[in-house]
Amino acid sequence: MVVDGAGDGVVGATVVLDGDPAVTTQSVDGGGFVLAKVPVGDVLLRLTAPGFDPVAVPLKAGKAAVTLSVSMTRQRVEPPPTRMLTGLVRDDAGAPVANATVRVQGTELAALTDGDGLFLLPGVTTADVVLEVSAPDHTGTTVTVAAGDGSVKVALASTATEPVAPPTPTVRRVHGTVVEASTGDPVPGATVQIEGGAADQLAITDENGAFVLEGVSPGPVNLQVAAVGYDDFTLAVDPSMDDVVITLGYGTNEEIYVEGRAPVIVKQNLANGASVVDDQELNRVSAQTLDGALAAKLPGANLQFNSGAPGGGAQLRLRGISTINGQSSPLFVIDGVIISNVAVPSGANSITAAAAGGSQSNQDNAVNRIADLNPNDIETVEVLKGASAAALYGSKAANGVVIITTKRGRGGKTQVHVTQRFGFSAVSNTLGSRTFGSAQEVMDAYGATSPLVDAYNASGGATFDHEGEITQTKLASETIASAAGGTEKASYYGSVLVKDEPGVVIGTFYQKQAGRLALGYRLWDRLKVGLTANIIHSKSDRGLTNNDNTGTSYYVVLSGTPSFVDLLPSGGVYPANPAVGSGSNPLQTVQLFQNREDVWRLIGGTNASLDLWSNAEHKVELLGNFGVDSFDQHNTLLSPPELIFEPIIDGLAGTSIDASTVNLNYNLGVGAQWGYEPASGAFRSALSGGLTLESVDLSSVYVTAQNLTAGQPNVDSGTSVSLLQSRLRTKDQGVYVQEEVALLDDKLSLLAGMLGERSSLNGDTGHYYLFPKFAAVYGLPVEKDLFDVLRVRGAYGEAGNRPNYGQKFTALNATNNIDGNAGLTVGGNAGDPNIQPERQREVELGVDAALEEQRAVIELTAYQRSISDLLLQRSLATSTGFTTQFFNGGSMRNRGLEAALTVVPVSGAFDWTARAIFTLNRSTITALPDGVDAFDITAAGFGAGLGAYRIEEGKSATQIVGSVDADGTIAPLGDGEPSFRMGIANDFHYKEWSLATLLDWQQGSKIINLTRLLYDFGQVTPDYVGAGEARLDAFSNGDIRPYIEDASFLKVREVSLTYDVPAKWAKQIGPVETLQVSLQGRNLLTFTGYSGLDPEVSNFGSQPIGRNYDVAPYPPSRSFWLSVSAGL
Repeated sequence: MVVDGAGDGVVGATVVLDGDPAVTTQSVDGGGFVLAKVPVGDVLLRLTAPGFDPVAVPLKAGKAAVTLSVSMTRQRVEPPPTRMLTGLVRDDAGAPVANATVRVQGTELAALTDGDGLFLLPGVTTADVVLEVSAPDHTGTTVTVAAGDGSVKVALASTATEPVAPPTPTVRRVHGTVVEASTGDPVPGATVQIEGGAADQLAITDENGAFVLEGVSPGPVNLQVAAVGYDDFTLAVDPSMDDVVITLGYGTNEEIYVEGRAPVIVKQNLANGASVVDDQELNRVSAQTLDGALAAKLPGANLQFNSGAPGGGAQLRLRGISTINGQSSPLFVIDGVIISNVAVPSGANSITAAAAGGSQSNQDNAVNRIADLNPNDIETVEVLKGASAAALYGSKAANGVVIITTKRGRGGKTQVHVTQRFGFSAVSNTLGSRTFGSAQEVMDAYGATSPLVDAYNASGGATFDHEGEITQTKLASETIASAAGGTEKASYYGSVLVKDEPGVVIGTFYQKQAGRLALGYRLWDRLKVGLTANIIHSKSDRGLTNNDNTGTSYYVVLSGTPSFVDLLPSGGVYPANPAVGSGSNPLQTVQLFQNREDVWRLIGGTNASLDLWSNAEHKVELLGNFGVDSFDQHNTLLSPPELIFEPIIDGLAGTSIDASTVNLNYNLGVGAQWGYEPASGAFRSALSGGLTLESVDLSSVYVTAQNLTAGQPNVDSGTSVSLLQSRLRTKDQGVYVQEEVALLDDKLSLLAGMLGERSSLNGDTGHYYLFPKFAAVYGLPVEKDLFDVLRVRGAYGEAGNRPNYGQKFTALNATNNIDGNAGLTVGGNAGDPNIQPERQREVELGVDAALEEQRAVIELTAYQRSISDLLLQRSLATSTGFTTQFFNGGSMRNRGLEAALTVVPVSGAFDWTARAIFTLNRSTITALPDGVDAFDITAAGFGAGLGAYRIEEGKSATQIVGSVDADGTIAPLGDGEPSFRMGIANDFHYKEWSLATLLDWQQGSKIINLTRLLYDFGQVTPDYVGAGEARLDAFSNGDIRPYIEDASFLKVREVSLTYDVPAKWAKQIGPVETLQVSLQGRNLLTFTGYSGLDPEVSNFGSQPIGRNYDVAPYPPSRSFWLSVSAGL
């Protein structure tokens, strides 16, 4: 018998007995069936029936008759998808027809029209349908509605014999919908009201974006529409318009009242080559930090990483070198809050003594604090690359401005997104080590009495992979969740992040937890208030890498350790390394040494915009914002007495460093904007102005304890304790004004602005330095069947770079050496009371073109940036009592090209979008002041004998020089600036599948590879025999050129393969609405001729000039991720 799940018989089921030939029968009433002459061996029955899942029943061998009952499961039938169908029924005179019956042909679905002739039909199939429409005194009709349509209009002919003219209405009803401009989705919670009308003439859109306004004047009126998170909009409604569709754009004016210095009108007609990276492009592949996510995505930018250490550490240069001794970081502004990007050293120099080796700069491999931000919270990153765009940011804008806009809530139901990622990172490149084939080869290299001969014999001539012994591959994870929504008056957005990424060197890691909340509120329809709060906590351990002079850094030690030396522990005890004087064993160091950094950070801000007064032609707004950025960075370094090198390097066993840095930035701005558009529409004008106040307060305290008692890590357990504290406080004040005019139907836009700014860093703190800007853009008339857009643009602007803290002062140094008493002595650097900001003047010209339907878009920009009043350091006569002084003098110039090209080679079922960006910059020192000859950069480098950056009139600002012979002849050896950089992105889409790739190409640039020199010194370079010996012989004769290498590379920065699970499948998983699965990879491949670990390297961190020194850095890695994202 065949039955269903309820036990009822299934009639007509087909029963097949497998065999040759097969025996078939069907179930009859009650579900019964009979099969005769069944073989006595094992057999298989297969049952099928319409509407049921098939069933297979195996039967064991036997001779007796068998009676069985087979249960079949009914197949689940998915209900067909439906839609909401709306419509309007009018008569042949255009009047609404009430009580008309609208029925879906062949179904029971029907509705009656209301007094306005409107009807709603829910549950209509998504296929083509026919509507039957009828009404009293009207001729019925049928209308076909296509599958993709959601609304329909129907006209019925009146059959009344004596139509009576309707009375002239004194009021009317206006209804419609409010939708998003970009997606067409409804905007619920929007307020719609009559301009100048009564307070009760207001409607709020429902969840479908629909609204109805009663009692509207029969004449022309203006509808004012506002919604949280969107730009306000005014629509003129003619007497004949009773049904309207209103589109709202996202709130681009957010950035205006947040910061107050952005252009107001004709936003699309940018007069500068500003670059914008959106959320989708930024977060396609997981990145530890924001700067990592921006790599190869910005034309005009040269973004390079300092090392492969976890937790960040990168330098972003916009349009080349802007200073020699000033600040080199761009200004970062997030939601109107000016935030710190300072890199605070950990204090590792107390152990490595790296800065004692002829360089004045710290080499602790510090993290720049922009790494704290959560890239997943960011909506857009807009980069103003030069003074022509960023002049209103004054003396902080010489290196460009990065404006970050975070995600906000929108009106409507709450949208929840959750992403879970698991992955791992692995070392992507190693240096390798020479293999020794015999004890005689060891004796030839190190001498017959060297302890390394015994080490070779003890290991039996084995070869150890020391790099592999200090590295690891461990599981990483990242959890991201966010919720956003809003009402007609308010919006909200909240997010959390939990990240755990182990480093590729044992003992190193990066962990981050972050939470963010953004609230927006509209009060009395005139006041908009926004509040953001972002709390971030991160912990990391970056190990001990880069240069050192004590024989402690991992790769410095490995550079002198032959591969046959056995460093593995025996019985838990690590052997001393016989190859280095400190005895340092990197395998022990990675297990016991700690270089921890713990950061708590709060970034918060509030902003407000008050619509003070407006009418048909004028609009006046008051703007205000306040932002605060506070972080507490705590560094703890522990080099316990158990480390072999500890008592050897300084005679004091054990070192503990406790460093605390507290930073507080705040900024305040107030301003006003007046928009004017005459009734004629001949032009539009926007005048804005305001006041700004910014403050920075930074304090760092380092406590170093040596000779730890009983190995206790607390700094009070040391018998030798030293303290160092540094503090700085700066304040800037500014006043700005800006005027914009749009003419010729917005084809021509003109802009002029001026900022006056004073700073406590300047010699004259009361003097206001002026920074003007001018810009114009013109949209050329074009054939629409060829171009969508063709415009030319030009801009000029001035910006500055403030003196560094303390350069105007003659410092007093505390000392205990005045007859054994505490006192003060005058420092060696004389302050300059007349010091002022560097002055940058930039002009740029550009052209933008978009072919029909955006099939190809090109942006091309050429610029020249001239910097005068450079901050330079000069030597003073001994008779002055000082040795050096910072002052203003000299000039330099940058010229460059930027380009961005986007094309859509294929569109349709298969989409392919390709984008390429191009960056080229050339710098020149155009003048040095009298009395200042060519000089080497001492903040980075070790002198010309090891390659140095030299500042010389008429030459590149980033030229590298070095000794080339035994006589010490100094000659140019190359340039640290790349010949060009390119980013090449491709996006492929086919149905639910997407593939995205990103390539990063650097051509040219030179690296000073001192890691290779160290390995040659240790005679352990893989190619030492022959090639290494020749390099070292040349160096011994004063020639550094063998260690100057080409830094060209091509990197596969990002690869992402994504599958969007169909909605009908996703919705089977609880509350899930959307589901996406992706495989991601970052820095997967590097193609380069460079012999070091990575051509992206900077031993000295983010210096104005001084990158590309390779001295035993942290190794690079490639990362892989499996990501699952769900929308709820």
